[in-house]
Amino acid sequence: MKRFPMLRWLLAAVSLLLVGCRDRPEAIDYGIDECAHCKMLISDKQFGAELITVKGRIYKFDSIECLAGYYRTAVRPEDVRSLWTIDYAHPGEWVEAEQALFLHSPDLPSPMGLYLSGFGNVKDLETVKENRGGRILNWTEVVQFVGHTWRKTDDTHSRM
Repeated sequence: MKRFPMLRWLLAAVSLLLVGCRDRPEAIDYGIDECAHCKMLISDKQFGAELITVKGRIYKFDSIECLAGYYRTAVRPEDVRSLWTIDYAHPGEWVEAEQALFLHSPDLPSPMGLYLSGFGNVKDLETVKENRGGRILNWTEVVQFVGHTWRKTDDTHSRM
């Protein structure tokens, strides 16, 4: 009889661990969710990003540049389980940031004005690039670009 209370505690502990082990992004509630970096409402369905910590906490962002800025300044890399971006060509679909391709195109505005869009495949990126121009970046290059650009143009971003 005494084993049942122990079993309940064990099941509760396992449930908490499973909840804390999220490894997929959750849907953004556009117009309601707030960006963890700039505090603006997330409103454009072709943009958006998430950072998931090793403890399972999810931080939502309105743009790739906010994700990169937050990643650079607010977390330690060892505390990050995964980074995600919305696929510009397929709104609502997630792509791991480290596997994604990014387009920096002055003809394709993004929510925070650094003209960054994320893509899940080369074909979609090339189609947009043909029409809008720009250059292709990987995640490491995006983080460097955001750090360099925001440091030069807006001191408030480097303090976030």
